[in-house]
Amino acid sequence: MVPNPRRLAPSVLVVGVLALAGCSGGGTQTGDAAPVTSAATAATTTAPAPATATATATATATATAPATASAPATASTAPAPPPDAVMPALHSRTYEQARTEFSRQDLSPARLTAAAQHKDVTLPRDHDAWYICDTSPRPGDPLPAATTTVTVKLAQDFSDCTTSFNGYLYEENDPASTP
Repeated sequence: MVPNPRRLAPSVLVVGVLALAGCSGGGTQTGDAAPVTSAATAATTTAPAPATATATATATATATAPATASAPATASTAPAPPPDAVMPALHSRTYEQARTEFSRQDLSPARLTAAAQHKDVTLPRDHDAWYICDTSPRPGDPLPAATTTVTVKLAQDFSDCTTSFNGYLYEENDPASTP
């Protein structure tokens, strides 16, 4: 029995395309790192064959085309953007220690804004030794912008952080208190 040449055409075409593509896994590259058009693509568009054989050969050539011919790898070499800063835990530290912590984490100490914990206490000019009772934003919250202000509430003694009479340190200063 003599084989029918029409039945062998698709198989011969696929073998020819694979041979032209160079089954070694890589296409030809130029010195400027631009991918060269694969020989498999040219062979499938110019080879005379029945429509079903061309579609099969094109699908096979596409499946076996090397990955380097699809997209340049320049996107993977770009540095990742730095993650947003996170508010450090500053509770019970002094204001001076908070500025040092900000510097250590590459955050600007100028972002710190000091305020008194209590309404009846005036924050002195030199409050570096005062203790941090509360912060806004909270510890662990993101600090997305370099201009985000961090407010720290300070008390002269750390034990004063838990003392409050409706926001006042001394009960007699609280207008809601009864004598």
